[in-house]
Amino acid sequence: MRREICILVPLLLLLPPVCGQVSRLRPNVTFHKYLMNWTQAQLYCRENHTDLVTIRNETENLDKFHGWIGLYRENTSSDWKWSRGDVIATYFPWKKDHPKDGENCAFTKEDGKQWLATKCESHNQFMCYEENLVLVKENETWEDALMHCRTLEAVDQSKPATDYQNHRYDLATLLTVDDLTFAQETAQEAPHEVWTGLRYLAGQWVWVGGEPGPPKNINSCPTQRFCGILRKNGSLDIRDCMQKRFFLCYKKPSS
Repeated sequence: MRREICILVPLLLLLPPVCGQVSRLRPNVTFHKYLMNWTQAQLYCRENHTDLVTIRNETENLDKFHGWIGLYRENTSSDWKWSRGDVIATYFPWKKDHPKDGENCAFTKEDGKQWLATKCESHNQFMCYEENLVLVKENETWEDALMHCRTLEAVDQSKPATDYQNHRYDLATLLTVDDLTFAQETAQEAPHEVWTGLRYLAGQWVWVGGEPGPPKNINSCPTQRFCGILRKNGSLDIRDCMQKRFFLCYKKPSS
């Protein structure tokens, strides 16, 4: 009797090379001309958007807007942190002679990408942002991660997010090179690889929104148990869906 043996080889998944397309996962920044102190601006952003803008690297540094950003410190000897999540900052394009003692909140000027610090009680215009990609720092199976994302927020607030197609968030779908790049940057805060919205269903790899998965044939005989993860080096791979790990939720594009 001849036995057919299936050997699982976890090859890397490849995204189609869509170049020059800016990721829809990157935050949407809104400039407000209202004059507020830093704390007032933070509260306004949190009530109407996600938070004061976070700028983690040169790519994200904006020169077309100016005003308060989410960077602050408790006092002169404290670490600089971002308002969103109190994450310690590592990128500082300070203008010469900044920051100074007693100046604990950061803002940008119209004349470039350099940052300045001033007293938090000062009044400035400010920048808020909408977060489109969220790293959830909880270890969940793929199915539980999917349900977590889909219950974060309802499209129609008068109905449960669990109603059909009423979820604003989903497990992350990564369709372009820049999607993958930004997701990789976001996943660096995780201790290891994270779940994405990729799963093997009905004989093919698909994203949770129904988009076709990466074209690379990753396994000649996969089972329903395998789901897609994003490694911290930016590559996609597959794991048993019952394993637990952190995961990425994204805000679905408006229809």
